[in-house]
Amino acid sequence: MGRIILGLLLLTSLVYSREWSLHISGMHCIACTLAVKKALLSVHGVQEAKVNFKNESAFVNAEDRVNLKMMQDAVAQTGYTASVVAK
Repeated sequence: MGRIILGLLLLTSLVYSREWSLHISGMHCIACTLAVKKALLSVHGVQEAKVNFKNESAFVNAEDRVNLKMMQDAVAQTGYTASVVAK
């Protein structure tokens, strides 16, 4: 029974997630990367955040309920700006 529930939870998180590619302006060191990553992960529903200061980029995997403004607000609190990278 436990395996079934775990499987359903995993399936639900995969089905109801969205990937974001963000440009983060102003990062120049690893401390910047850590601050932005921590801010993104603090957004309720963000499941994963990979941040790269050299590329000024972030890859975010989040639940559908997470929107760009939520992530932008969190990043802004660290002193940086976030915008969506056009595909």
